[in-house]
Amino acid sequence: MSEDKKARIVEQQRVKEVIKEIEKKEEIIKNKTGGIKDSVVKLRQDFWEDVRINLDEPEEAIETHASIKQQAELLSERERSHGQLHEQLRTLRDLKESPYFARIDFLEDVEESEDPIYIGIASFMDSEDEDFLIYDWRAPISSLYYDHKLGEAAYETMNGKVSGEILLKRQFMIENGLIEGMFDTGITIGDHLLQQALGNNASSTMKSIVSTI
Repeated sequence: MSEDKKARIVEQQRVKEVIKEIEKKEEIIKNKTGGIKDSVVKLRQDFWEDVRINLDEPEEAIETHASIKQQAELLSERERSHGQLHEQLRTLRDLKESPYFARIDFLEDVEESEDPIYIGIASFMDSEDEDFLIYDWRAPISSLYYDHKLGEAAYETMNGKVSGEILLKRQFMIENGLIEGMFDTGITIGDHLLQQALGNNASSTMKSIVSTI
């Protein structure tokens, strides 16, 4: 078996494992979403029952206003949380289809071994070890992929510059959880396969960036 085929098998196995982690997170969020939805429905149903209405005296009117405001804020917070969870579910569904489109192996100057960095449309962490399985394409470390060829490279963080060496740059075309294309490159971003990978999962802002590549 050729080295390319071996590498592809290893990468496909990783895709499978990452998707399993995504599905675990998806199930957790679905359960949370259901609980919050029930809470929102109950709050709406019981809104006026939980508010003491008394406008006879100024002090009692103030108390009534405060009670209504408190209930409204609680309802608003629950609805906002419900919306955020739905957005997370949408992102997870996209990641399940195509978890990432690139990989770089970066050896920091202060480290003895390189770390593989996988880049996709959103960050995703392992639920147990809290290691990054996928880095958001907008994360500072992801700029290594766009801005540098193989060899010496650096990126900026809030704590300063991180320098090292890029040992590998790999591009993927993943559809429905299957690697349809994969190859290594030494150039900066710019080929049509990567543009397609970005464009298929991109916001309008991201697509406009891709169109300039």
